[in-house]
Amino acid sequence: MTRALTAFLIVGMTAMAPGAILWFPRQDIQIPTTFEGVSVDLETGNSSITAAGLPGGDVNFLLGGGAVTNDADQTAAVPSWQPVRTGASNVDPLRQLGIGDTVDSASTVATGFGASGDPNPHFPEFTPDTPGYVGFSLVLEDNTTAYGWMRVTLQENNQSGGLIHEWAIEDSGGAITVGVPEPSTSLLAILALGGIFLRRRR
Repeated sequence: MTRALTAFLIVGMTAMAPGAILWFPRQDIQIPTTFEGVSVDLETGNSSITAAGLPGGDVNFLLGGGAVTNDADQTAAVPSWQPVRTGASNVDPLRQLGIGDTVDSASTVATGFGASGDPNPHFPEFTPDTPGYVGFSLVLEDNTTAYGWMRVTLQENNQSGGLIHEWAIEDSGGAITVGVPEPSTSLLAILALGGIFLRRRR
């Protein structure tokens, strides 16, 4: 009951916020140990494991989570997704972010199509088989450059077990806090639940 009420409060109050958080929890999309991997459209949650990619796709994780590219939509002239990296090169490793970190226009991303992982050194900031957070910029369908985070389990040596667990996007182009779909509304939800609990105790 508490979880359902919390979700209701977050959804209800998000509508009052100036920018909406697009949150895709509990996706747990498996990353195949194939060169095609899985392509995901981060605005819809649609995915594809075909060699042709996914029209409107943004991110392509492959080789069990040992590599990632931003050419999920093979018909696109430019990529829509740019991960936060350790440097500005489009082959630099992904940076692992912590809960509470900020992703915004000051985050380090590359330009153009690029990839990380195999055959380059594995993502050094991530521990294989352990969930971590990736930040990113994303050009939405309305051409807004938005910012988001994604929780993933990456692997190395083409091992199985790679997963895309969940992601969130701040669709107004503002900054987003890693690990929190909507900090202000989540706090309000917690306060509201606390008030309900106190009333029940009286």
